[in-house]
Amino acid sequence: MASSSAAESSSRLSDRGFYAARRSALGLRFMVLLMHVLFVGAVFILDPTLDWRIHGEPWYIGLYGVLVLLTLVQYFYTAGSCPGYVIDVMRAGSMMHATFVNTAALSKQSNSRNGNINSPTSRAQLQKLSTMTPTSSWAQMVMDLYPPGSSSRDWTCTYCRIVQPPRTRHCHDCDKCVLQFDHHCIWLGTCIGKRNHCRFLWYIFEETILCIWTAALCIESLCLDVDKAWWKDFVGVILLAALILILIFLLLLWLFHSYIALTNQTTYEIARRKRIFYLRGVPERVLPFSKGICRNLYDFCCSSQKGYILEAVPPSEELEARAARYTCRDVICCRCC
Repeated sequence: MASSSAAESSSRLSDRGFYAARRSALGLRFMVLLMHVLFVGAVFILDPTLDWRIHGEPWYIGLYGVLVLLTLVQYFYTAGSCPGYVIDVMRAGSMMHATFVNTAALSKQSNSRNGNINSPTSRAQLQKLSTMTPTSSWAQMVMDLYPPGSSSRDWTCTYCRIVQPPRTRHCHDCDKCVLQFDHHCIWLGTCIGKRNHCRFLWYIFEETILCIWTAALCIESLCLDVDKAWWKDFVGVILLAALILILIFLLLLWLFHSYIALTNQTTYEIARRKRIFYLRGVPERVLPFSKGICRNLYDFCCSSQKGYILEAVPPSEELEARAARYTCRDVICCRCC
């Protein structure tokens, strides 16, 4: 009784937290939309050549409008995307298990009709299948991804009560375990993980281009109209200063995430490398999950189309080989690629 009431109370608290987080995410997205409208509207109001550009260079204003629209669409597309939850992989695995069970049952019926039900092969397969459950098969599959000697207790999430694959972390904001967890983005109101990291990088790229273009328009409006009211100069300078600060942040963020995409790393792995058990003994200059620049980039861009692919921790022999210094042959054979 006590355990059931505790479970009910914890479920109520998690539901309340979920709806509160959902409301805050909706409010944040509305604020992002409003911020874009205010920045773009202020630049157009301060631009003294706006009327001439609308009539003389409509393509210029049209391209800028398309970029604003694409950036906002990419923002909402990324904010509403799934980062790749472990529970979704387990559900997909349980569906495959159910399909396998149904196929085995059908084969059992067909064998019984043909009088082959007592064959030792079919009996052994069915006996093994009857002892397997989706949970046990998931735990066995995940533990095969870790080095030998690992225990499932070491990788069981204390919140979700499931065995976590390598590179997985529980997000307390989403209250779920995320595959290839990078970080929880407050700006987007969602986690960045295996299935939406590429979309996140594209959003940063589009936002950076939009910020550069908007800053150029702001500088042009300040230089062209020197006789305008003082308050327009004041608003223009404040707007330009804010755009420059945002642009510096976006450029650094885009460069950093481009680097970790090319090397198959995550922000969490870089920041907490010494706290992750299977990365503690790996030398700093060794990238354990890197498969070369070309393969890393392909996996990064196509991860959402290829389904759920779990990465295994490389064996110690492979990590020791990677720790060796590059030779002339490695350079000629493009070992880094």
